[in-house]
Amino acid sequence: MKNMLKRPFFVVALSCGLFLSSCASGPSYAEIQSTLPSIPKGKGRVFVYRPSAFGAAVKPNVMIDQNVVGKSVGRGFFYTDQSTGSHEVSIKTEITHKNTVTVQSGKPSFVKCSVMPGLLVAHVLPKQVDQATGNSEIQKCKLGK
Repeated sequence: MKNMLKRPFFVVALSCGLFLSSCASGPSYAEIQSTLPSIPKGKGRVFVYRPSAFGAAVKPNVMIDQNVVGKSVGRGFFYTDQSTGSHEVSIKTEITHKNTVTVQSGKPSFVKCSVMPGLLVAHVLPKQVDQATGNSEIQKCKLGK
């Protein structure tokens, strides 16, 4: 009887540990925002973030113009400096989801990754959001590796 009481606790504790380890673990955007390097001349900074932990085990590559620039991680973010103009952002799990991000010289752009249930694996959808929305939603996200 004693072991039966411990088993559910162990399963819950293990599940929580796996869930939390699937989320980003670096410093938060709010903590490092003022220490980020300047945006290089002629480029813009693209912040890619995923404010939700839903589907945390799914960490697909994020591609800009078919080049891997990072991973979409639950409650995480990363950034990449890109040339000005329009760029294709794509993320593949069961299928590839694509969208466009417009980059302006010297300015930040924000791409929010939303997670939707899939048949076998969650789908991660990229979408550019305005600067006010992105700046607000990214604050608690943590820098991914």
